[in-house]
Amino acid sequence: MQNRVAKLIKSRVSLAPMAGITDYVLRSLIRKYSSTCLLTTEMISSEFLAQVSRNEILKRDENHNPISYQISGHKPDVMNRAAKVITPLADMIDINMGCPVKKVVGGQDGCSLMRNPSLAVDLVKAVKDGPDKPVSVKFRLGYTFDELNYVEFGQQMQEAGAEFITIHGRTRSQMYSGKADWKAIRKLKENVDIPVFANGDVISIDSAILALEESKADGLAIGRGIIGDPSLIYRIEHYLETGERLAEPTLEEKLQVLKWHLDEEIKLRGEKIAIMTFRKYYTYYF
Repeated sequence: MQNRVAKLIKSRVSLAPMAGITDYVLRSLIRKYSSTCLLTTEMISSEFLAQVSRNEILKRDENHNPISYQISGHKPDVMNRAAKVITPLADMIDINMGCPVKKVVGGQDGCSLMRNPSLAVDLVKAVKDGPDKPVSVKFRLGYTFDELNYVEFGQQMQEAGAEFITIHGRTRSQMYSGKADWKAIRKLKENVDIPVFANGDVISIDSAILALEESKADGLAIGRGIIGDPSLIYRIEHYLETGERLAEPTLEEKLQVLKWHLDEEIKLRGEKIAIMTFRKYYTYYF
């Protein structure tokens, strides 16, 4: 990593953004294990940020750095205002160009931007115009298998000023089905000069090793693999640094983490909302 991102990112593993998952509590939980990995917030609407300057979704602690705040949108002026709101909090600003959810792409945000590279370029330039923070982009291989434009798209994002890329090895049409194509990511890495982190299907040390071998990426962004197993990022970091495999958490250890996670969500949101929103985690912990 040869740009200023190298000074910011000290780990080859990062926490990938996940809507409704990578909130303040989850990020704090990851930081209990890894002190160096790049944390990323859940996707935050630029329209929301342009109107509201303070909210629980923006909350962070001092030890959360390095942290990237991910924003979504398709209006350059609104994205610029949103970037200015989060600049005092963020170490890096990430633009979501990969979300496959229907209501997101239907609003011209997320992965729909891969069908409109000129607008995506304008968004990168708008976010960079003012805040002196590195700007990154997260996108997919393409909208469909007939539109695998990720290499050209990545080059355009770099030319627009993006300094870091996270790429999910699936198309929008795949959503989260099938397998992430780590080998395809290698083509992007070979054609850009900025750091590239591979994302998708890294759920263990073995899958991390294979993903790095096949993608030749600078690092890995882990999303769903950490749900119910927040020590995974640290275990992969430790292995990449030392070659030593740390033991996976026992059921008893997972239960203790679950209790802490739930208690902290209750403190953040109140008991009624926290209990309802936390239900999605139980099957992962067990």
